[in-house]
Amino acid sequence: MHITRIEIEGFGKAGPDGLRHGSVALEADGNRVQIPLSLPDGYGALGPRHRMLLLAQALNRIRRLPEFRCRGSLTFAPGLLPDRLRRLSA
Repeated sequence: MHITRIEIEGFGKAGPDGLRHGSVALEADGNRVQIPLSLPDGYGALGPRHRMLLLAQALNRIRRLPEFRCRGSLTFAPGLLPDRLRRLSA
């Protein structure tokens, strides 16, 4: 599965349940998958670290979906991940 685009949307003000709701959308192999996620209100502004944690949660969920379970390894388009992560996965 070759991921070509990542979009993180939402995660604004907390709702009545005390959670900030949003989603991570991944585009891969001509498909777009949107994964809904929630964060506790205490996170503040979404920095790079929070975005990587959200991406990790979304990837964990997508790997459990039956239609994506047997598609082999995950790869990312050049420039999509920070250099530090690309070096660790190579």
